[in-house]
Formats: sequence, C-alpha cells, structure tokens
Amino acid sequence: MDTLRLFFEQLAAEWDSQQPPNREEILRGLLRPFQHLLEQAGSILELGTGTGALSPIILNATRHPRLVSVDLAYAMLRRARQRVAGNHLAQTDIHTLPFPDKSFDLAVCHNCFPHLADKQTALIEIRRTLVSGSWLLILHDGSREMINRIHREAANPVIHNDLIPPPTESFNILDSCGFKEIRVEDTCHYFTLIGRKS
Repeated sequence: MDTLRLFFEQLAAEWDSQQPPNREEILRGLLRPFQHLLEQAGSILELGTGTGALSPIILNATRHPRLVSVDLAYAMLRRARQRVAGNHLAQTDIHTLPFPDKSFDLAVCHNCFPHLADKQTALIEIRRTLVSGSWLLILHDGSREMINRIHREAANPVIHNDLIPPPTESFNILDSCGFKEIRVEDTCHYFTLIGRKS
C-alpha cells in the first residue's frame, strides 16, 4: 500500500494537467443520472477524491450536505483543499475507514475502484459506514477498456494490475458484500457500478 500511496503522492502535481479541458462538463454528466440521490443525502462520503475535481460538483448538485472526502495521498488532498474551502478531508486507506457505523447517506467512489487492493474488504468497509437503504456509486469518467489499457501500459508498473473487473465479476463482488439493486453500465464513454445497502 505504501508503494501505491507514493505513486499518487508523486502524481498529484501533474494530475490536473493531464485531464481534458472539458473535464468539469464530463463530471457533471457522470453525476447527472444520480441527481435525485445527491439531493436526498444529508451526508456524503467521497472516496478517492484525488485533487478534488468532483467535490464542488457534488456540493453544487446537493442541498448543502456534509461532504467528507478521503484519499490515500496527502499531496492529492492538499490540492483538493484549494478547490472547496471548508470541506472535510481525511487521509486514509479505504480498507480501514476511520468513521463510525452508519455515518453516511451516500458514498461516491470516483476513479479509484481499480486501485482497491482487496475490493471485497474495501466494499464491506464502505458498506459499514452507510445507513441502511443508502447507495454506493462507483463511477469512472472513462470506459473500462480504456482505463484498463492505460493502467496496463503505464510507465510505473505499480498500477499494471489495478483493473476494473468485467461487468459480471463487478456485479458479483458488490453482491457478495451485501449490496442489492445492483446495476452495471459498461459503455464506451464511462463505467458505473451502483448498489444499495439492504
């Protein structure tokens, strides 16, 4: 895990410059189908916030909830702090979240699903922090095929095996962790995997 954390610590300085100029528009489109869930949530856990590009979009789409954003890398969080003043940030490993049971009404995991070393353990931990009936949104603003290719061909081998599983496998992982009403969308533009805590 330290190797992965160091990778993202070093990536933070150049991450935003690697993104497309219309990224904000892309992220708004990614969240749009879940507007009703965002509006209903009083507390939201954002997992893998990175430099915080999604945080202001989440807040603009909601009715001023409590937003807590976490990331493994401190350098990423420092940049995220510049985007949203007053946002609650925490440097932590998603596999061992420092929050009490049933702390959040919604969890948003953006572009970090492939980097979960033990996806089942991490998802069970996320589920623990959600109140009953809450949703987990796993969102990627790129296709599964594209993201997996980028990771396999990355100059740094630390992320070569950080892949999004095929849709059926992704479904089964979420199901095995106690999520229901699971839906997977694997398109040429994005990948989403969502489930509800029963």
